[in-house]
Amino acid sequence: MKHTINHSWYKEAMIYHMYALSLADAPFLNDYAVTEHKLAGIEKWIPHIKGMGFNAVLFSPVLKSRSHGYDVTDYFTIDNRLGTNAEFQSLVRLFHENGIRVILDCVFNHCGRDFFAFRELKYGNPEYADWFSGVDFGRQSPLGDPFMYNTWSGYYELPKFNLQNISVQNYLLDAARFWIDSFDIDGMRLDAADVLDFGFMAELRSVTENRKNDFWLMGEVVHGDYSKWVNASALHSVTNYVLYKSLFSSHNDNNLYELAYCLQNAVPDNGLPLYSFLDNHDQSRIASNTNPVHLNTLYTLLYTLPGIPSVYYGSEWGFRGIKENGSDNNLRPYINIENRMTYSTWLTGHISALAQIRQKEKALKYGNYKQIYLEYNRPFIFERSCENEKIYVVVNITGNNEVVKLCDFYSFGGEFYDLLCKEQIVASGYIQIKPHSARILKERICC
Repeated sequence: MKHTINHSWYKEAMIYHMYALSLADAPFLNDYAVTEHKLAGIEKWIPHIKGMGFNAVLFSPVLKSRSHGYDVTDYFTIDNRLGTNAEFQSLVRLFHENGIRVILDCVFNHCGRDFFAFRELKYGNPEYADWFSGVDFGRQSPLGDPFMYNTWSGYYELPKFNLQNISVQNYLLDAARFWIDSFDIDGMRLDAADVLDFGFMAELRSVTENRKNDFWLMGEVVHGDYSKWVNASALHSVTNYVLYKSLFSSHNDNNLYELAYCLQNAVPDNGLPLYSFLDNHDQSRIASNTNPVHLNTLYTLLYTLPGIPSVYYGSEWGFRGIKENGSDNNLRPYINIENRMTYSTWLTGHISALAQIRQKEKALKYGNYKQIYLEYNRPFIFERSCENEKIYVVVNITGNNEVVKLCDFYSFGGEFYDLLCKEQIVASGYIQIKPHSARILKERICC
């Protein structure tokens, strides 16, 4: 009897990451005075997202906040610079009707200074002192409060919650239930998960799975042993910053040994189901972080290596952007989706083709990883295998044409089909790999 693989939706996810406030062309500071109705503009992105092959979308913060979305004011209300709760419900429903899951960027580690409990504390109500970490009435904060408090990373606009407080836990867990019940969201990205209380994450996992049994929790974690977060009692996935760094650095330094070492140590036999990316709302655009000539192989690796691939909005058109003076504004531009055909490049088609390949090939979605060949200034070859299927990825990051003799790494009779070039190749033959390009070879056994 043939074994049937049964994985949750997120094992097959290809995620499109959007910074909602920028796409709504919202003012940076919220005066809370007017409710805009900008979500219809985001609705216009659905044909592009679906057409590119993405089956999930990650919205960076959409809850009411004072500025960038991570300083939440109200955990039960969509930001008035975007629209209303009812309008967001309709938007999620449209994404679902188009086969696209919806993930929200959620902030449980800290809030904004306009959050009701912090406002009460500022106004002298000591009842809410225990809602926040490190409150000390013997000192004054740098912002003039008659008390000191802990923050996220030293930013006093972001007071840190005391997640040991049962009232805080209940409030935030009720918010999570509300988002699932009201908006029917499919997952959450947990901001600052590397400093988030593990006990709270365990409670959140239980609450969300009880509400929706295939609900996905992914955490923002930069450093550390990812298995501390990704396990049966905490999160399903975390941001793979180790792979992110090694991808662009290995290309910039012409040193794929760095990438290979990362893969051998961080994802042996497919490792953990981590969230993979080349850029995001916090990191410089990949087209600015490396020579654009490398984009072909970088995106090929993103879609063929173990992990859950994500593309940050605009990067499919090669948009550029770097952090300047600590500001992320260049990374979060407004883009008029109605001009998308003027933005389109070869890269748009390449990413779309990669998405189609990944969608069809189970070896790329959840297969094991094995390094096959690595030598300086020569093509890097690795294998993805699942059950009786094998795919070989051949990557050339040099500026030279390269030739690979297939029988050097493949000793059985048969043939390959190049999924990218749509070319059939005899396994005893040779293949040419153009500069800064890749081949994706699917094994075909000859009987």
